[in-house]
Amino acid sequence: METYFASKKSPLAKSRIYIWAGLAMGMVPVTYMQLSRDGNMHFPVFSLVFLVGLGLLMEWLFRKQIRPGRPLVTLTDESIEAPNLTGNMKRILWADIEKISLDAIQGARMLSFHLKASTGVLNKRSFLSGANPGKPTLALSPFSVEDQERLLDAVNLRHAKASGHVPEGQSAISNELKEEREFQEKLKALQPHALVTYAIIVINVLIWLVTLTQGASIFNTPADKLFVWGGNAASEVQKGEWWRMLSATFLHSGFLHVAMNMLGLYTAGVIVERIYGPRLFLIIYFGSGLLGSALSLNFSAQQAVSVGASGAVFGVTGALLMAVFQHRDKLPKVFSKQTLSGIGFFVLYSLMQGLGKNGIDNAAHIGGLVGGCLAAFILPERFDMTYFQRSFAKRTVAALVILSAATLSLAAMAPRAAIDQARVFASNEILAQAFKRFDQGVIALQQEQADIKAGKISEREADERSRAVHAQVFLDVANELSRVVLLPSDPREPLLRDIQRMSELLYESLAMESVFNEQSKKFEPANPERAAKIDAEFGKISERAMKFANTAKKK
Repeated sequence: METYFASKKSPLAKSRIYIWAGLAMGMVPVTYMQLSRDGNMHFPVFSLVFLVGLGLLMEWLFRKQIRPGRPLVTLTDESIEAPNLTGNMKRILWADIEKISLDAIQGARMLSFHLKASTGVLNKRSFLSGANPGKPTLALSPFSVEDQERLLDAVNLRHAKASGHVPEGQSAISNELKEEREFQEKLKALQPHALVTYAIIVINVLIWLVTLTQGASIFNTPADKLFVWGGNAASEVQKGEWWRMLSATFLHSGFLHVAMNMLGLYTAGVIVERIYGPRLFLIIYFGSGLLGSALSLNFSAQQAVSVGASGAVFGVTGALLMAVFQHRDKLPKVFSKQTLSGIGFFVLYSLMQGLGKNGIDNAAHIGGLVGGCLAAFILPERFDMTYFQRSFAKRTVAALVILSAATLSLAAMAPRAAIDQARVFASNEILAQAFKRFDQGVIALQQEQADIKAGKISEREADERSRAVHAQVFLDVANELSRVVLLPSDPREPLLRDIQRMSELLYESLAMESVFNEQSKKFEPANPERAAKIDAEFGKISERAMKFANTAKKK
């Protein structure tokens, strides 16, 4: 009898550490103390409780898979027994197994037991659970690499004995795993440390930290700041600021944005750098990032500021998929299956998620993915070093030319920007100053009325000042507001138009000539009919603007 226990060196144990580390990192931003308007410090208690609860749930799931102190697999000459087998059967006789295969399901290695039809077990996958009773599976992730190979040797050998034919040498399943491990060791020997990948990650994180010191938000940095720092915008690129297509790939809007991108880059980047070498990896990374930015100019960057390394990261994953797909017949089956299923699922899921959510630049993702696949199709891999060295120069030049041509073509084909981002962001300052001058003008008028009642100034002086001083203030405000450009979705648009119209009406009223009424001893409008219409329209607009302002304050 043989028994196998979970290992602290297993992929599952490492995932457990990564998840706890991720939750701990997630607690940093959510516990970030914010100064409220009343000057009190407050903590997001609900977020902390949620993260702790999530951590405890994940810990329970891990312990259920690991089962500390209990064997996960027990092998005898008659059967295999494993509490983690999918389905209701936790013990399977060797005589009931038709064949054993090694599968990669969403990147995870699974040992699949195909039961014989004579067992009477339904060989059909459940729509709800996804499990197939006729094909129980056992996850290998709780075991160390060494134990996985040893377990597969033992399983295959015992099944062969029960079937009446003992294979010579090692089993095919075991050989697959060993071939995959030897292949990984060979790649690592070519480049023990993926220094370029690590350097790019460090640069991206450092740039994000620098933006925090310059006013960026830890969660969601405003678009106007990202624009100033070099975000990708079609309106500006079309004015000649082509450098934005590159600078945007080093900017991120918040903690989760940079964390997810860098995690994706680390996952795929290390192996891609080893497959292609550091120089070709740089071509893949920057070529994909620029192609993603160029495609974004035709879509997202038309109306928004696009930032993030996700286009380049999608390019790196695309290059990995292309490299494995092109050489899948020559590479270890385990490596090919795991890469194509795991990375392929990640790419497909990310693209589908981008289609269903606002604020995600899917054009940059698709452009980067295409760029990475294109680069990988042209560039030589280091699977065959003789061919790699012989074709390096020619294929490198070809990749640079094709990627550059594709990037420039996509950028040049982009339609004229729908929104001038520079003008929109400049309008924010104009709008704030104009609203401030409007308020000051209204206060000045109110103060002047109080001075008249107090006898500090005469009616004649007030009449002259209305045309010489106050009218010009509201004319300037109206002119400034006419230059403001807001996005169609900007909620301030109605208020802007109301204040602009009120300024025009105030200017017309204050600039209107007046006549002195001997009976009332006051100056009255020379055109009383027009003055009455101005007062009526001003009253309606003022009432509407007040309601809008009160609603905005409540929100």
